[in-house]
Amino acid sequence: MKIVFIAMSTENLAIGFLSSFLKKHGHQVEVVFDPTLFASEVFTSKKLSKLFDTQNQIVQQVIDKKPDLVGFSVFTLNYQRTLSLAKKIKKLDKNLPIILGGIHPTSVPNRVIKQKVVDMICVGEGEHALLELLNSLRKQDSRTNIKNIWFKKGSKIIKNPCRPLIKNLSLLPFPDKDLFYKIYPKFVTNDYYAISSRGCPFACTYCANNVLRKVYRGLGPAIRQRSPEHIVAELIEAKKKYSPKQITFVDDVFVQDIIWLKKFTRLYKRKVNLPYVMLTHPRFISLSITKLLKDSGCFLLMFGIQSASETTRAKILKRYESNKQIEKAAQDCHKAKLKFSIDHIFNIPGEGLKEHQQALSFYNKLRPSIIHSYWLQYFPGTEIIKTAMKYKIISKSDLKNIEEGKTSTSLVVGLGGKDNFDPNLVYKNLQFFFTLLPIIPQKLMDKIINKKLYLTRFNPPLILNITLKFFINLINHRAGVYLGIVKFNLYFCYKNLSTK
Repeated sequence: MKIVFIAMSTENLAIGFLSSFLKKHGHQVEVVFDPTLFASEVFTSKKLSKLFDTQNQIVQQVIDKKPDLVGFSVFTLNYQRTLSLAKKIKKLDKNLPIILGGIHPTSVPNRVIKQKVVDMICVGEGEHALLELLNSLRKQDSRTNIKNIWFKKGSKIIKNPCRPLIKNLSLLPFPDKDLFYKIYPKFVTNDYYAISSRGCPFACTYCANNVLRKVYRGLGPAIRQRSPEHIVAELIEAKKKYSPKQITFVDDVFVQDIIWLKKFTRLYKRKVNLPYVMLTHPRFISLSITKLLKDSGCFLLMFGIQSASETTRAKILKRYESNKQIEKAAQDCHKAKLKFSIDHIFNIPGEGLKEHQQALSFYNKLRPSIIHSYWLQYFPGTEIIKTAMKYKIISKSDLKNIEEGKTSTSLVVGLGGKDNFDPNLVYKNLQFFFTLLPIIPQKLMDKIINKKLYLTRFNPPLILNITLKFFINLINHRAGVYLGIVKFNLYFCYKNLSTK
């Protein structure tokens, strides 16, 4: 049987793993790519989006491949785009079955399954569920009791329970990177995205893991990790096939098990030896670990701090690390000469100017290499939504829009985008100083903070923000991220115009 996935905006690791697993069991997998030019959270422009849009051509490509099943891996931010493409597919072939999987259908399955253009949804992990489904379609037995999958049978919705989680991730084949390499080689050659685990030890109220913990409760361990040998074997193969410049590990928390980490770093340095970045948590960091990471090729640690207030982190975000733990992690990074970045979120319920002023002082004490600041995005099913309703930041009508993926946030610099809950972005000036902080001497930054110069009416132009972000990432060897976005858009602008 043949399944065609529609991937959007960038490489999708979930589709890569599903593809290799299904191919291993004798099924055909293809991908049609939608670059969503000027219609993403990074850069939004209705006029340019319309000019470069190729949804009709994308749908025709799907039909031409004559699939037995069409699949979407859906995030909240691309849910409406998914529905638009699904409607177009159904107009050309109303009998072609469409299945939606990913975090959005898993978070709000009852809402997604009601869409007329959606025939099935996959809740949770998809490997074994999709395999069973394709085998069923091949046998034409019309099974509707496949675990993890919800079906429609006339006006009836069949809600099957989830199966146990895959315990041994090392039994899965490596992700099918060829799918995306053929579409755009730089997806793989510039920055190879890899993942060594599934699950997170935390359940922060604003994060998708807050939802997944509830979905997977009782179905297996929340955290599963591939063996060091398995992940290193994938990277050895990747070096031979694609010659990537660096590796980015996208695990929710990469550093967890010190015994695993020691074995991994030893193998990685000897057999892969490429620069890499990863995301971790201050609780798991020590001087010995930062030295271990630095020695093995890690050049940047990414910490999601989000707020400098211990009260906010504990009561609102359910993050229980102390400021002392964060300071200690920062000191250990400095001692090992390992660069690190931190994330900060504006518009957290209960926070205001006072908390952000404290954050400036706290981050100036930490002296990170990069500060990424974002506006809070409310994802459906997450616990923080109840808190925001309590603070009257969002209403019941907003809740429906959140579940329909109709809200937006200026995640990066807000090129053309608007935040539904703070359309004027009242902390825009402050965001500029957060970005500026790492390159300003500590004493000078203290004076700026003490004199509250960030409260002036200075309105930094967009080009200044972009230039500043690029420069700071350039000196920290991360400019490739921004250059990659530019190259990606230029490549697909040309390709889309040629297609049209």
